[in-house]
Amino acid sequence: MKLLSLQEAERASDIDIKMLAVRSSRYRVFGSTERIPFEELAVIDLRGASEPADFAERFQVLERHPIAAIMLVRKKS
Repeated sequence: MKLLSLQEAERASDIDIKMLAVRSSRYRVFGSTERIPFEELAVIDLRGASEPADFAERFQVLERHPIAAIMLVRKKS
């Protein structure tokens, strides 16, 4: 599992990772009822890896890539 901050995801050369970083703007819009603090958002790349047993306890999935095992998540406290 590869955990990327939004800054890292935005700078990534992988177009699939960048796509989910762009979709995070929905959760960063000022005044939105879905607003989530920037530091709580991340992109997870599970390609070639299995989902950890504690995944659901650590992350809330907000968006999924339509084909690849890449997700935009909110880190839980």
